Amino acid sequence: MINIFVIDDHPMFIDGIRSLFEDGTEKIKVMGSANSAKEALPKLRKSQAKIILLDLILPDMRGVEFAVILKKEFPEKKIIVLTGELSPAILFNAWANDVDAILMKYCGRNELIETIHDVLAGRRVLGKDVPKFQHQKGTFLGGKPRLTPSEQRVLNLLAQGNTRKVVGEMLGTSENAVDFHCNNLFKKFNNNKLISIIEEARMENLI
Repeated sequence: MINIFVIDDHPMFIDGIRSLFEDGTEKIKVMGSANSAKEALPKLRKSQAKIILLDLILPDMRGVEFAVILKKEFPEKKIIVLTGELSPAILFNAWANDVDAILMKYCGRNELIETIHDVLAGRRVLGKDVPKFQHQKGTFLGGKPRLTPSEQRVLNLLAQGNTRKVVGEMLGTSENAVDFHCNNLFKKFNNNKLISIIEEARMENLI
């Protein structure tokens, strides 16, 4: 039996993974799960799971940073990133920090099963639908985005957890003006998810 441990902040997603293997035909079993990094660590120290399925967006820690911690503390366990993240820089960082595989969350059951067996055999896997990114260390696809001073201020304030409305009030401008800067950020980062943009900007030392 291959035991796996799932780390994702959406309980329904974990339940979905668990249901994939309930019939036991693949000899794969979800033997543990956690919704955050803080919850996962003590459980993993007691777990016999050989495989960790890890989301890159967690509520208490960046998934890439947590992958580094997991690799250091549990070198015998294989890490399969299972994510909806599309940012090339974030995916590159996960790969550069030696996760064993990266799959998209919507990958099929067969691809997940094949990947589990591949990483246990010592192979590294990039899923067929994972966005392309540069593999050379220190080289990010497209280079570092250039931000205007206004975009920098807006992004910094959003990264602190402020809403767009509050950011507008803090800067003495309208929410529409903040939306304008956000739309420019979406274009420059080629991403329409603010949480991913903030994550990438931190990795690029932009904020």
